[in-house]
Amino acid sequence: MFKKVRQIAIAGGILFFSAGVMFSANTTFAKEYKYLGGAGCKCHMNKTTEGNEYKKVGYEEKVGHFNTFSRLKTDEERTNPECLSCHATALDKKIKKGKSKYGNFIENVTCEACHGPGDGYVKVKKNYKGKGKDAFSKLMKSDPLEARRAQFEAGGRIAGVNSPKTVKEQCLECHWEDPAAARKCPKTDKLFKFKEYFKIDDHRDQDHIDDVIAKLSAADKKKAQDEGIAANDPILYSPYKK
Repeated sequence: MFKKVRQIAIAGGILFFSAGVMFSANTTFAKEYKYLGGAGCKCHMNKTTEGNEYKKVGYEEKVGHFNTFSRLKTDEERTNPECLSCHATALDKKIKKGKSKYGNFIENVTCEACHGPGDGYVKVKKNYKGKGKDAFSKLMKSDPLEARRAQFEAGGRIAGVNSPKTVKEQCLECHWEDPAAARKCPKTDKLFKFKEYFKIDDHRDQDHIDDVIAKLSAADKKKAQDEGIAANDPILYSPYKK
């Protein structure tokens, strides 16, 4: 039930809600980073609540971001850009690992589909500004907001924080609420119910950056929001899934 879209979201210490968006071939970064096929997401997927939660819902029928490619039943569909823009990741982008045998893309809606290519993110974490493997960890403790900014500058995205403006806007690039929507896939009549799906697929995790943002003055929080390093979307301030 997906159709067309652009690039969004990341991991700033947090992986926020994803909602099945893919990157379109038209998306550009100041520098085009490579996609790692999930290799840059291992820490999040193995050591955090967010990763475990996303893995749990990733295969569920109602969400199923991890098996979107299997819904393409013919070779025509598996090579059709209109289908791949929302059933695959990194279509026509630079891919370092995980490229499909069907073409230049990574199968399924992976972490990088919504949170950006992992190449720049991994480089920042491993050797921030050439200062060694511990530099980024130290920055995360001393200045979490600057750490998030560095991740965003390395190609990262979080819907509702830096791009796009709201989580729902991201979702609707590959889902639709209106049966007459221009992007609606002709192969299904299933409609997207944002509030319902957000509750299911919400894999936010409280971390140090959240704690810092919560303690900011109203003026400083507004400044951080204007700079795109603190959430602008009210739904990202809603209670976390229990």
